[in-house]
Amino acid sequence: MANIAKIDDLHEKKEYEAEKVEVDAALSSSPNDANVLWRASRLYFELSELSSDKPSKQASVEKGLQYAKKAVEADDKNGDAHKWFAIMTSTIGDYVSTKEKIGSAASIKEHAVRSLELKPNDPSTLHLLGRWCYAISSIGWVERKLASAIFGTPPTSSYEEALEYFLKADGVTPTIRNSIYIGESYTQLKQTAKAKEWYSKAASLPVSGPVEQKLHDDAVAKC
Repeated sequence: MANIAKIDDLHEKKEYEAEKVEVDAALSSSPNDANVLWRASRLYFELSELSSDKPSKQASVEKGLQYAKKAVEADDKNGDAHKWFAIMTSTIGDYVSTKEKIGSAASIKEHAVRSLELKPNDPSTLHLLGRWCYAISSIGWVERKLASAIFGTPPTSSYEEALEYFLKADGVTPTIRNSIYIGESYTQLKQTAKAKEWYSKAASLPVSGPVEQKLHDDAVAKC
């Protein structure tokens, strides 16, 4: 029987090595349980974030994506399964060709939107949709031409739409990463004073762990 409560407690405490022991045991006892599978995906995302070695990061992301895919297959009505499939599909974009990255854009949004339907106002899904809109708004001319070749009509968005999602996420749970992206969105919209306001907010939020410390330092540099 999977000890979900213990896995979540260790994750909250950022004790990832101990969490991995529990996740591995849960996968052995409940290999087709969507709630175990998406937690395995979440764990491998965090392990990839902590690693500074690119091949190791990529291996963790690939593993996390496999578990997220299995989670969706195990339970198509599980909002967290869809969320982590979208997150890991987006993250694997750092390790694939531009064509593959653009080709997965529609799938990322589809699963993120489905996740939000199943779990309304989930802050990490709102942030993910903001990141999707921001990325689509930022693609260059060459990438846009490639997207046209793949989709016929490429996906579209705007920095305003990205900002809307980021602000909704902040309204639920403020985070350093999300506050930085609000600042980045205001920067793209040429609202410099507003951007600095949000970079300052990001820098003022409590820091937990090395990943957030780096984000904090980035925010301070932008203030």
